[in-house]
Amino acid sequence: MASVKKQLRRALLNDSGLERIKRRHPWIFRGNLVQAPLCAPGDLVAVADRRGVVSGWGLWSESALCLRMLTFGSHEPDQMELLRRRVERALDVRRLWCAGEEAFRWVHGEGDGLPGVTADLYGDVLSLQLSAIGWYRHADEVAKIFRKVKKLSAIVLRNDTKHLEKEGIPREIKPLLGDMPDAPLRLRIGESVELVDIAGGQKTGAYLDVRRLPALLDPLYKDARVLDCFSYQGHFTLRALKMGAAEATAIDQSQAALDRARENISLNGLSDSNVNFRCGNAFDILREIDAERRRYDLVIMDPPPFSPARGQLDSARRGYKELALRGFRRLESGGHMLFLSCSNAFTRDMLLDTLHEAARDAGSVCRLLNEIHQPPDHPALLGVPETDYLKGFVMGVEE
Repeated sequence: MASVKKQLRRALLNDSGLERIKRRHPWIFRGNLVQAPLCAPGDLVAVADRRGVVSGWGLWSESALCLRMLTFGSHEPDQMELLRRRVERALDVRRLWCAGEEAFRWVHGEGDGLPGVTADLYGDVLSLQLSAIGWYRHADEVAKIFRKVKKLSAIVLRNDTKHLEKEGIPREIKPLLGDMPDAPLRLRIGESVELVDIAGGQKTGAYLDVRRLPALLDPLYKDARVLDCFSYQGHFTLRALKMGAAEATAIDQSQAALDRARENISLNGLSDSNVNFRCGNAFDILREIDAERRRYDLVIMDPPPFSPARGQLDSARRGYKELALRGFRRLESGGHMLFLSCSNAFTRDMLLDTLHEAARDAGSVCRLLNEIHQPPDHPALLGVPETDYLKGFVMGVEE
């Protein structure tokens, strides 16, 4: 009987599914199956060919992305022991690449062999996202494993991302271990001290993937007029002021985020007297700035993802091009622009082409000075382009 039950927990793959397994891709879709397993959502199931030869194990879901692979090979893993080992390994890697940092991504899903798990460390508080039902249904046990690996005062489930409903997971923000922080945490994020709201901030509390980028622009801030679009809590603006910028304009659609930016500036012993905070839609405000004919020495464009899916690529290209075009037009000759994209479906080459079109239309000549990639605590997998999401360029611009 046990053997029969084990066979029922097998997902049989077609040729496209077997090819994905051969490439060690962690995602298997419904269209890659010949036969679905008889099991509950979140069960650990074997994947096999039509003859029943097992080639890996993954967590089952009723969504279109029906399997998230945990291992490749015939041996059935112990799910929680596998989690413990990979959480420990991920922390060892961060100790190498994030030494001395108070805030970093401890586990980056597929990049750390744990698809459906995102864990960001803020001091001794862990902000945890479980976007696969196979992890969510063991949420308390998952939290205990993280605390066994590292001493933590609290672990907060920050499950308010898109697509959770497809997994049968409720949207919720709650403590799993310890208490919810009753005030924003004061932490060093990159090179600055900032306040992080674990329960109410964007993402898991902060944009950790860009935390090191403001310092990359240090040679450009002195006496510069800076335009910081999609500024959120002022991460780039704060660094610009600290390094001697003459003035800054910070644009964000959230007044609460701009208010927090003011707090962060004060927290670092700086004045916001030379900062123009503008709340509203960045496209609308950029049109106003265009009409005002204001000029800047440094423009920072860090928009939200415009193309989370391939079907939105055309609209993403239009949005990115408009932002880049308006940015180029507002730059002084000899100025610089940082342009970022966090849309995994919008590739590096697409972004380069879009920036080239915008520069051509603006009559600008651009030199690529630096290429941006996601930091080492947000690892991408070679051969899995979906995991390579953050890209961007620092450009020197002349008319």
